[in-house]
Amino acid sequence: MTEVRPAADAESGRFLLQPTVGWWVLIRCGPPGFDVYVRVAFADTVDPVGEDPTLRQALATLAHHTSTPDTGYAAIWEGWTSGGPAPRAPRLPIPHREMLLFTGPLNVLRDAPALAWWGSAEGCYAEPHLVWPEDQSWCLACDVDEEIEFTVGCSLEAAQALATAMPGAVRRVRYGEWEQLDRQVP
Repeated sequence: MTEVRPAADAESGRFLLQPTVGWWVLIRCGPPGFDVYVRVAFADTVDPVGEDPTLRQALATLAHHTSTPDTGYAAIWEGWTSGGPAPRAPRLPIPHREMLLFTGPLNVLRDAPALAWWGSAEGCYAEPHLVWPEDQSWCLACDVDEEIEFTVGCSLEAAQALATAMPGAVRRVRYGEWEQLDRQVP
């Protein structure tokens, strides 16, 4: 399988929906219950084709910290683009951010929004909003409004691997804490 496809149903995303967690915290931090939460800063520059490689690097690192790297899920806000109708997929009823649920190998889920909407990621680098492996060993949360950082809930070992892979870009936070790093604007 080289592309994402709609998940069979919404059941694999139900662990995200916990009545004690508000929608704003969920879309910024993912679900509660992981050993560690870290915020990962996007790079200050993009690569030659216009993509910030940070999220792709984080997913590649996290793929080594799951027993199910060939099966993951991406929840994508159905309103992330105004370009064409949303594809048909199971819905996760997150207030103010109704999500569509897709599945595929972790190494392609970075491109899940473009692949699901247009069948190609060429020239489109929209981030998926929530990504997790089938075994739910971690969850990456990148709200549509994120521009500086995203959150990963995971094991201590996975957090250390992220910090090693992206020196200076990873900082530990408490669940629900999403204050962004301050970046100097020239």
